[in-house]
Amino acid sequence: MKKVSVCVKNKSKINYMRKLLERKGFTFVRRNPDFAISMGGDGTFLFCENKYPSVPKLLISDSRICKKCVGDNEETILDFIRLNAFDVREELKIEGSFGNKKLIAVNDILIRNNVPNQALRFALYINGEKKYSEIIGDGLLIATPFGSTAYYNSITRTSFKKGIGVAFNNPVEKHNPLLLKENAVIRIKVLRGDAQLAFDNHRKIYKLKQNCSLIVKKADDVAKIISIEGF
Repeated sequence: MKKVSVCVKNKSKINYMRKLLERKGFTFVRRNPDFAISMGGDGTFLFCENKYPSVPKLLISDSRICKKCVGDNEETILDFIRLNAFDVREELKIEGSFGNKKLIAVNDILIRNNVPNQALRFALYINGEKKYSEIIGDGLLIATPFGSTAYYNSITRTSFKKGIGVAFNNPVEKHNPLLLKENAVIRIKVLRGDAQLAFDNHRKIYKLKQNCSLIVKKADDVAKIISIEGF
């Protein structure tokens, strides 16, 4: 892997990384990389995955929060890559579709009430069968194993390694989180009140009107994360 793109939290580090890559024998590119470096935190990786989907990502820490980063010593880390001393693991992504729109998330998809002081009412279906006819609350979150250490963990105080997780955000009645098989098909129907729809850390927020449905399932593509033994 020789051609490298870089996503950074601190824009001033682009030139530094470009020179470092060239010194280590790599070629800095902006399109069609063999792998991409995400230098920042968790949010930088989500941005990088959206920009270069399914391209292997090397996560280097340059932030206070980066749970999946291999470390913060970029020089040493690049030496391992140059020597092919690494593995690439695949991470599940999920797909959300509504109307003619389709969203792909590596962390999570979130539905929540559009008006903060008005609860959202929605129904939940799993594999075509009604699980809950009506839930009243702030909304729900659907997460991947990779994303289960993020917002999902903040809601449930748990995480998971396989499947798809569903967490309920401030429901009026207690609903424990659901851990489903990764081939599950989830449908959420908005019964009353408009909902906001967001995915990962994208700034674009969509609106789901009353009686609209969102279908979430395993995506066809995966995220690829570079790991180095000992880091």
